[in-house]
Amino acid sequence: MVRAGRRPGNVDTRAEIVAAARTAFAELGYQRASIRGIAKRAGVDPALVHHYFTDKSELFIETMDLPMDPQRVQSQVVADGRPFSGERLVERFLAQWEQGPPGVGSPSFLTMVQAVASSPQTADAMREFLSDRLGTHGTAGEDAVTQSRRRALVSSQLLGLGWVRYVMRVEPIATADRADVARWVGPTIDRYVNGQLPPEGAPGHL
Repeated sequence: MVRAGRRPGNVDTRAEIVAAARTAFAELGYQRASIRGIAKRAGVDPALVHHYFTDKSELFIETMDLPMDPQRVQSQVVADGRPFSGERLVERFLAQWEQGPPGVGSPSFLTMVQAVASSPQTADAMREFLSDRLGTHGTAGEDAVTQSRRRALVSSQLLGLGWVRYVMRVEPIATADRADVARWVGPTIDRYVNGQLPPEGAPGHL
């Protein structure tokens, strides 16, 4: 028997859970939102949320209409014991967004940009999500501050690349083959991940 106040799953339940999650993430951010709290908003048992979604990250991906989990993309890059490759990461990143014909942009990326740009709370939730799902492959034993800088630099490169390729449509990036773009950008990702980062506050060379 379903407990009082809880509804069994039906054709609308999944959509209602997603709507409740979208509101929760916007109000509380990614870190503070919980499966239990989202279930309460949707009027369902938490077990029913897990029936549709493996965990909170999968539910967030659904609410933001993201094509992939960044953690899964990273795992593909280093699968089978391969060393980290910035070129492979860029290629996998672009491949996940580009579900349609080559050179037509990415509606999913545009949707994500619009959502983040229109709501500071959504932007905060996205930032927390990326921090939670993006790992680092830099020097072992690095402090948390350096790891955070590496994640931020990689995120800035990938999201900036998406902006130039899908939103601004800057040539030749907009229509170049993914493999070419990956070769162009990959070395910068490698430097951000494995290279020596200047200490914070160090003088520049302008």
